[in-house]
Amino acid sequence: MTIYWDRCDLCGQYRPTRSCTIIPSLQVDIHCCAACPYRGNKCTSPTWKIEVPSTGLKTRREISSEEKERLLRELESLLKGS
Repeated sequence: MTIYWDRCDLCGQYRPTRSCTIIPSLQVDIHCCAACPYRGNKCTSPTWKIEVPSTGLKTRREISSEEKERLLRELESLLKGS
């Protein structure tokens, strides 16, 4: 696999770049694209899309009221003992 490093037209760093969607003559890296003030307002489809994978939410198990009372008494006894 070959990665070609170009120079970002905004910051000057040598990183992988892509053509900007708003100004196609600019080559921008991911950092400058993410920090762009037009991202979200004028730029509807950014060159570099940042996605966070969803791992799913963990559900809490339901605790009965008797179990809650037992845990509360246990916590109170620990607090009084110290």
